[in-house]
Amino acid sequence: MNNEQVPPQPNSIDLTLIAACLFVIATILLAVALSYTRTIMIPFILALFLSYFIYPLVELLKKHAKFPHWLAVLSSLSCFGLFIIAFVLVVRGSVMKLMDSFYFYEEKLYRLTESATTFAARFGYSLDQQTILNSIKELPMFSYLQSAAGTAVTFSMNFMLILIFLIFLVSGKTTQSPKKENSSGLVEEIDQKIRSYILTKVTTSFITGFLIWIILGMFNLELSLMFGVLAFFLNFIPTLGSIIATLLPLPIALMQYEYQWKTLAVLLIPAFVQLLIGNVLEPKLLGRGLDLHPITILLSLMFWGLIWGLGGMFLAVPITAVLKIILQRIALTKGVSEMLAGRISLHH
Repeated sequence: MNNEQVPPQPNSIDLTLIAACLFVIATILLAVALSYTRTIMIPFILALFLSYFIYPLVELLKKHAKFPHWLAVLSSLSCFGLFIIAFVLVVRGSVMKLMDSFYFYEEKLYRLTESATTFAARFGYSLDQQTILNSIKELPMFSYLQSAAGTAVTFSMNFMLILIFLIFLVSGKTTQSPKKENSSGLVEEIDQKIRSYILTKVTTSFITGFLIWIILGMFNLELSLMFGVLAFFLNFIPTLGSIIATLLPLPIALMQYEYQWKTLAVLLIPAFVQLLIGNVLEPKLLGRGLDLHPITILLSLMFWGLIWGLGGMFLAVPITAVLKIILQRIALTKGVSEMLAGRISLHH
């Protein structure tokens, strides 16, 4: 008779716990790796998502204009380059205009400070007006300009790297045959979801930026075009971007209009536009969309913003959506995918 004891077999709870621990460890290691490789990974991921803009134009030129492959790629990338140059020129022109009006705005700021201290004194709050004015005079404008110049140089270097990645990604993508894609449908699902998200975001962001430019222009607000362009880009950051885009014109409005009703108008009307497009138009265009819970989107903004900064916040939603689709296809991580969608049941 065999008296050897059979070792106990791990149950499903033990396996789930082990899988969860391994998933957490892998996530931490991946976060560290992504943080150290941010200088390469951010331009690559940006180029990957930008290829969704350029690829349809390449196909359009090849199909309707009968362009050869290389000419279609070159023409599409040239259009993208012209768009970036136009954006840089708008921002540069706005900054130069702001610098030319610096002393005008400084005088306006002095008067605004005097009015604020007088208003506060009526309610028994004593503010040292001279100290505030001296602080305004000592604002490190040149340090800010140097920092902005450094950011511009970094952006130029990243743009060249993005352009190199784009050339390879777009060229390679257009030569692939759709019949050779993954039979499981994973690639197709990711492609369809991201394409739909990007198309919706570009449409709603363009409408938002255009309307804000028109509204601010109707009130003759300085730098209204730049605020419209910034609203377009900031709309790609969910919730937080819309808030920043709404508040950005406020300092200029305060200095230009002081305490007139126009100051309140340039704050409330764009806020209403952002609310209407973000909560009514965008959900209708996107439908079920990326199937991410609002809390998941907020946490993803914090996570990717911590790892990759502002670039991570722009890319947070599509990256999280891709991860959710992949996790949905793996049996052990399907529960994590459901959690990201907000479908958690405590009865299971």
